[in-house]
This record gives sequence, structure tokens and C-alpha cells, in this order.
Amino acid sequence: QVRIVRRDNGTKVDIPSTDLVEQVRVLLDGFQANLLETAKAKRDACIVIISTWDEFIAALNDKKLILAPWCDEEEVEKDVKARTKGELGAAKTLCTPFDQPDLPSGTVCFASGKPAQKWSFWGRSY
Repeated sequence: QVRIVRRDNGTKVDIPSTDLVEQVRVLLDGFQANLLETAKAKRDACIVIISTWDEFIAALNDKKLILAPWCDEEEVEKDVKARTKGELGAAKTLCTPFDQPDLPSGTVCFASGKPAQKWSFWGRSY
């Protein structure tokens, strides 16, 4: 008999040696699924949707992952980097979600005021 203790939740399970391989496989699949769900929940709790520069700065100072409407211009990104340069480092685009949230007509870029082309994630790399 083997005792397995999960590090993610502390549960203990005693498994007969004859079932060890199959039971470990099942436990590892559950462990991986739990870790993934926990990580997604933590990530989602840190996302802030903003639409103005002031909201952007507030979220950035709170070390949030920022989803913002953006005009998708390199010069605007460079300007954001320059305006946010500080002790913790400059903000930058992190990625653009494949599944774009609805971008209502007339939505403007949070940084430039130009028409927004897409939603992008912004933040600092630490």
C-alpha cells in the first residue's frame, strides 16, 4: 500500500500497490486540472477593463492586468511606455486576445483618443 498526499490541497489517499499506476494517473490528471483552474481564477481576478488614461494609471499602480481599447499604433505604444516609465518599469502591450470582446462603434483608444481597433492586454513585466 502507498500513501499519496496532494500538495495542492493536502488530501491523503492510500492506494493498494496493485492499482498504483492507474490511480496515480487519475490523481495527476485531477491535480493538473485543479492547478489550471486555480491559475485561471487568479488571473481573471487580476484583469481590469478600462477605457481612460486615468483608469489605466490606477490599474497599473495596482499591478493589474489591463484590458484596454487600443488604436493598434506602434507610436502610441511607445508613448505609453515613455509616459509610464518609472521605478517598476514601463507599461507595454502584453498580448491581444484571440477572442475579442465586443468593441462598440465609437470606442476610442485609452491613450490617444483615436478610434480603437481592438482590445489588448497591457501591463508591466516584473
